Amino acid sequence: MKILRTRFKNINSFYNEPCCVDFSINPLAVSGLFIISGPTGAGKSTLLDVITLALYNEIPRFGSISKTDIKTLGSIVNLKAAGEPKSEAYAEVEYEVKGRQYRSRWSIARNRNNEWNNYQMEIAELPSGNLLDIKGLANFPKKNAEIIGLNYEQFVKSIVLAQGSFAEFLRAKAHDRSKLLEDITGQHIYRQLGRASFERDRQHEEKLKLKEKELQLVSMLTDEQVKQLKDELNIAQAHRIQADKDLIFWEKEKNTLDRCTELLQKLEKVESNKQLLKQEQGLFAPQALRLQHHELVSEWAVDLATLRARQNQLIDLQKKQKALKEEADTQQTIVKETAEKIENLIQKTVPYALLEQELTAFETEILGLEKDIEKLNAEIRPIFNTIRQEVAQASNDWLQQLGLEKLDETNALLLQKQQEIQTEVTRFGPDFDAQNELSRLSTREKALIELSAKLEKRNDLVAKGQDTRKAVAENAKIVAEKKPLWELAQATAQNLELKIKELQLKKEKEQQKFNLEDLRNALQNGDECPLCGSTHHPYVHAYINALSQVQVDLDLLEKQKKEADTQAKNYGTEFNKAEALVTQAEADLKKLREDFLKAKEDCENALGTLQLPLETTLEQLVLEQNQLIQQQSTVNNWLKIKDLNNVIQKITRNYAALFELRTQKVDKEQEKLRRYAGKDIRADGQSLKSTLSNAQTALSIAQKAWTETDKTLMEETQKTDAEAASLTQQLQQKGIESIQIANELLLSSSEIETLKNTRKRLDDREKELEINQKTWHEQLHLLTQQRATELNAEETEFKLNSCRQLRDKYLSESSEIGTKLDNHTKQKEIYSGLQSELEQLRTQRRKWDLLNRYIGDSTGNKFSNFAQNLTLSNLIGLANQRLSHLSDRYVLDKPKEDTESLFVIDMYQGNAQRAVNTLSGGETFTLSLALALALSDLASKNVSIESLFIDEGFGTLDPESLDMALSMLERLQSESDKTIGIISHVEALKERIGTQIRLFKNVNGLSKLEIVG
Repeated sequence: MKILRTRFKNINSFYNEPCCVDFSINPLAVSGLFIISGPTGAGKSTLLDVITLALYNEIPRFGSISKTDIKTLGSIVNLKAAGEPKSEAYAEVEYEVKGRQYRSRWSIARNRNNEWNNYQMEIAELPSGNLLDIKGLANFPKKNAEIIGLNYEQFVKSIVLAQGSFAEFLRAKAHDRSKLLEDITGQHIYRQLGRASFERDRQHEEKLKLKEKELQLVSMLTDEQVKQLKDELNIAQAHRIQADKDLIFWEKEKNTLDRCTELLQKLEKVESNKQLLKQEQGLFAPQALRLQHHELVSEWAVDLATLRARQNQLIDLQKKQKALKEEADTQQTIVKETAEKIENLIQKTVPYALLEQELTAFETEILGLEKDIEKLNAEIRPIFNTIRQEVAQASNDWLQQLGLEKLDETNALLLQKQQEIQTEVTRFGPDFDAQNELSRLSTREKALIELSAKLEKRNDLVAKGQDTRKAVAENAKIVAEKKPLWELAQATAQNLELKIKELQLKKEKEQQKFNLEDLRNALQNGDECPLCGSTHHPYVHAYINALSQVQVDLDLLEKQKKEADTQAKNYGTEFNKAEALVTQAEADLKKLREDFLKAKEDCENALGTLQLPLETTLEQLVLEQNQLIQQQSTVNNWLKIKDLNNVIQKITRNYAALFELRTQKVDKEQEKLRRYAGKDIRADGQSLKSTLSNAQTALSIAQKAWTETDKTLMEETQKTDAEAASLTQQLQQKGIESIQIANELLLSSSEIETLKNTRKRLDDREKELEINQKTWHEQLHLLTQQRATELNAEETEFKLNSCRQLRDKYLSESSEIGTKLDNHTKQKEIYSGLQSELEQLRTQRRKWDLLNRYIGDSTGNKFSNFAQNLTLSNLIGLANQRLSHLSDRYVLDKPKEDTESLFVIDMYQGNAQRAVNTLSGGETFTLSLALALALSDLASKNVSIESLFIDEGFGTLDPESLDMALSMLERLQSESDKTIGIISHVEALKERIGTQIRLFKNVNGLSKLEIVG
C-alpha cells in the first residue's frame, strides 16, 4: 500500500486555503526520504490525521469522528472556519494497492441554518473517477480496510511508527514491558479474556451459592402431617354436602315466598294503573268529541275541498288580471322610449309607422361611408407593404431602424439622407463596372495568398534543414561519448558476476558449517573434538563473524552489480538512441534538399506570373494584400450606397401616393363621424328594431290575455256561488248552519291519525289490565299452596343465611386443607428441580473454574503476560530480520532466566551478551527502529507497505548517533524503495535531509506548509 497524495482544507490549524502534499512528484518522489518539520502546534501530526480521517473517519487522539464531536469538542475543523457561515472542511487521500489507484474523501459542511450536516465520505477508482457504490457511512471505512488489507488499528501500527514507545519498551521491566507491548500492538484482548474468565468463574460461583441457599429455603410437610390433613379434608367435605342440601331447601322456600310477595305487589300496581287510566280517559273526552264531530261531516269533505279549490282559483285569476294590466303598461312605455332613440339616431322626427323604414335608410347611408373608407384602406395597404418589403430586403442598418408608421417624419429623413449620399453616389462614372473590378482584385489577392504559402514552405524547409544538420552533429557527438562508457560498464558487470558466484559458493560452505551448530555447542575447551580430535576449538567464536562477513561482501557486490547493470543499460539506451537518430536525421536531410529545390522552382514561377521581382519578400506581399483589401472595401461601400439611394427613391415615390390616399380617407372618416359616432351601425340598428318589435308584440299579447282572463273570471264566479248555495242547504239539513262551521269541524289527517291511535291505546290498556289482574290472582293462589312452611320472610331469610354460613365454613376448611396439600406437592417439585439445576450449575462451573486456574485473575495480567511473551518472541524474530539490514553488529534476544531485561548479542565483541539498558542512545535508536519496523511487518502481515512515517525519537541522539541513524534510514529506503517520512523538529535532520515538508505557524495560530527539495 502506497500513499500517493493528500489534500485537505480547514483541518486543525490550517485555515481557508486548500493544501496538497503530492508524494508522486518531485521533490518527494525522487528522494524517497523526507522530513516533516515545524514548531510545536504547527500541524506535523495533522498530515497524518488527514490520512486516517479520509480513510477511516478516525484519528489517534479522538477515535471515530461525528458532527457532535466537531460541535462540542471543537476538534478536526479549524475553529476560525467553524465560526463562519456556509463553512466546509475536507480531507482527501489517493493511494495505490496492487497496481490499482483509489481516492478516499471525508468532508463536512454547514447547512443554510448554520448547523453542521453529518459528515460525508466517498471512494472513487482512479484515473476514471467513478465512485464505488457504497450504502451507509459506516461501510466506507470497511471498504477502505478491505481494499488496503488493513483495518484502522493495523494501518496506524504499519504506517506510523512511534519509535519513542519502543525506546521506553527496551528499558522497561518485565511486567511494564508486557503492558507497553500490549498498548503498542493493541492486543488488549488477552487481558480482557483473562479478566473475563475470572469474572465468569466468580459469577458461576455466586450462582451456585445462591442456588444452594434457595434449596435450603424449600419447606415440605411430613408424611403424618399429610395423612392428618387428608382425614380432615374428608370430614369437611361430608359436612359441606349436607349443608348444600339444606341450603337448596331454604333457597327454594325463599324463592317461593319472594314470588308471592312479587305477585301481591303487581296486583296492587294493577289497581293503581286502573285509577290512572280512568283519569287519562277523562282528559281525552273533549278530543274524543272532536273526533265524533269530524266523522259527522266527513261525508262532505270532498265537496268542501272542491269548493275551497274554486275559491282559490278565483283569487289566482284576479291576481293574473292585475299582472297583465301592469305588463301592458310597461310594454307601452318601452315602445315610446325606443321610438325616441330611433329619431335621435337618424336625426329627424317621423311617424311610428315609418320608424323602421327610416332607420334602414340611415343604416344604408352609414354602411356606404364605411365601404368607401375600407376601399381607401385597401389601396393604402399594398403601397405600405411594398415599402416594408423594400426596407426588409435592403441590407442597410439605417433603413432597418426607420419607424415606417410615422409617415411625415420618415419621409423627411429619407429626403435628408438622399441629399447626404449624393456626393458618394457620383464617386465613380456612369460606365464604371464594379463587379468586374471586384473580380480582378479578388483574383490578384488569391494569387498573392498562394504565393505567400509557397514562400513560407520554402523558408520552413531551409529552417528544418539547418535544425536537422545540427541534430546530426549533436547525436554523432553522443555516440562517440557513450559507446566507450557502455562497453566499460558491460565489462564491469561481467567481472562482478564472476565474483558474486565465487562468494555464493563460499556462503554455501559457511552455511554448511553453521548447520553444525548443535555439535559446536557441545564442544568444551580442553576436551577432544569427536570428529578431528583437537582440543582447541577456535571456530566456536568465529563462525558467526565469518558468515556475516561473507553476507556483507555478497550484499556489497550485488549492489555494485546492480549499479553496473543499470549504468550499462542507461549508456546502451543513450548510445542506441543517438545512433538511430543520426541515421534518421541523415535520411531526413536528403529528403529536405529535394523538397527545397522543388519549392524554390514553384516560387520563381509564381513570381513571374504576377510580374514580381525574384527578391520579393513575405512582408512586401502582405503590404500589397492590404492595399487590395482596401480597394475592395471602397468598391463594396460604393455599391451599398448606390443600392441605398435606389431604395430611398422607391420609398419616397410610394410615400407620395400614400399621402394622397390618406387625405381622401380622412375626409370620409370625418363625414361618417358627423352622421354617426357609434362603432357598429348594423348592431345598433338591429338592436333598436328588435327592441321596438318585441315591445309591440308583447303589448298586443298582454292586452289580448287581459280580455280573456276577465271573461273567465266572471264565468267561474257564477259557478262557485251556485255550488256554495247547494252545499249550505245540505249541511243545514244535518244541523250544521254554514260551510264555515263545517270546515272548522273537519280535522287534518295527522290529527285524525293521532286521536284514533290514542283512543285505541286507551281501550287496549283497559283490556290488558283486566287480563293481568285475573292471571296474577290465579298464580298467587297456586304458589300459596306450594309452600312447605308457615315462616314469614324474615324467619325464612334467617334460616337461609344460617345454612349458607355453615356451608361456606365447611367449604373454606376444605379449600384451606387442599391448598396446604397442593403447596406440599409444588414444594416437592421445586425441590427436585432445584437439585437438578444445582447439578447443572456445578457441571458448568467446572470448565470456568479450570479456565480461571490457567489464565484468569482479577487484573488479567496472567493471560496477558503469557500472550505478550509469545508476541515478544515473534516481534524479536521480525526485529532481527530488520536489524540485519540496518546493522550487522547486534542480535536482539529475550530475557534470560531470573532476569527481566532484554539482551543483545554483540557480534563485534565475540557474541558477548549484555542488557539493553547498557546501550548508548544511537544503539537504542537502532534497536527501537528495528522493533518499530517489525511491528509494521507484524501488523501488515501479507500487505505490502510502501509508505512509512517515523514519529520523533531523534531528539536524544548525539551528532554521531544521529548520523548513523540517518545512514540506516537512507539504506532502508534505498533497499526497500519505500517512501519514508520523518516527523521531527531536530535542526540537524533539516540540514542532512534536503527534501522537506516545512510547517509554519503565524501569530494567529494558523499554519501554512511548503515543500522544498
